[in-house]
Amino acid sequence: MQERLENGLVVRVTGGEVWVRVGDQVLPTSQRGRGRVTASGVPVVAGDRVTVLRDDTGGARLEGALPRSSWLSRYVERGSSERVVVANIERLFVVTAAADPPLRTGFIDRVLASAEYGHIIPVIIFNKSDLSEPGQLAALRETYAPSLYELVETCAITGRGIDAIAERIKDGVYAFVGESGVGKSSIMNRLDPDLDLTVDDVTEKTGRGRHTTTNAQLFPFRGGFLADTPGMQTFTFPGTDEQVLESSFPEIAHISGHCRFNPCTHSHEPGCHVKEAVEGARIPRSRYQSYLDILSGIRERAKKQW
Repeated sequence: MQERLENGLVVRVTGGEVWVRVGDQVLPTSQRGRGRVTASGVPVVAGDRVTVLRDDTGGARLEGALPRSSWLSRYVERGSSERVVVANIERLFVVTAAADPPLRTGFIDRVLASAEYGHIIPVIIFNKSDLSEPGQLAALRETYAPSLYELVETCAITGRGIDAIAERIKDGVYAFVGESGVGKSSIMNRLDPDLDLTVDDVTEKTGRGRHTTTNAQLFPFRGGFLADTPGMQTFTFPGTDEQVLESSFPEIAHISGHCRFNPCTHSHEPGCHVKEAVEGARIPRSRYQSYLDILSGIRERAKKQW
């Protein structure tokens, strides 16, 4: 029996099966005995670049994985660990909605910080724009202007803004993430109707969407790949280093070197240039509050480890 080693891209992981795209084929691969293949020290996920050993009977075995250039991860309370959602992302589309469910900048900020932590370029999508209140979009633009994040207004029902998203997608992996019910699967269906991703309405009882995606999965699109991720009600910043958190807020990192103390946590120290910028409205107060909330979470996790 002859075997050959080929490069591939993980498109889905379900239980013990790792589905890998090799050329034009998607193959179910087995792991190597007791030694499970990892990328950057953790189990492989959708988006990982791997090597597969194929034989002439059609069998395929996962042999190894290449280091990740970027990744989206979040902290998971159960197991007290960082969990990677999808890897090697060129750009992350952070989908939020004008309403139904209500817009929560705290959730957006945690995902944006996690994108910076994982070396990803994020883009904010303001979906369900037909439901927006007067001035809502302008206020959102003002909030994220100091961070220099792109913001695209969309309506998955009418197709508004879909072309603007498509223009930003080229080679590589492009991931969509958002709370359940914000319409990320609907946007992806608009980009490529052949995807036919399941969508669901927001429940009247909770005001939140139902989870329609359970595992991150890649779909080919215009020479690249779209990654659909599970809808999430919570998203916790994965980092445990306070200095790393600072660098995950661009507008804070940009001016933090002017603080009186080095390092400065920008929470209580006198002569803090960041706090002065917040008081002077150069840094939006909601962004600063998100920074403080994440900082508090990092410190609480550190206490538990002791």
